[in-house]
Amino acid sequence: MTQKEFEQAPLKEKVYRVFEKGKEITSRQFLHFNIKLYTLYGFYVEVWYVPAANKIDRVETLSVDEILSIYKNQFDISKLLK
Repeated sequence: MTQKEFEQAPLKEKVYRVFEKGKEITSRQFLHFNIKLYTLYGFYVEVWYVPAANKIDRVETLSVDEILSIYKNQFDISKLLK
């Protein structure tokens, strides 16, 4: 599945594919969302979950630049720079 095909899929299919084939990388909190970042089919996907409603609000793809901007404080790359 390509990123474009994934983006056009219904929410339920996106959720199924992420949970079946995706690999969780990290997570973060934003407002009332628990957000998990996954890698799937060679691209990156965030799953936005609302615990109070026990509901997945959205599933979105992200570019590498977006990931670096959002998650910059969660990755320690200092060992890679030596």
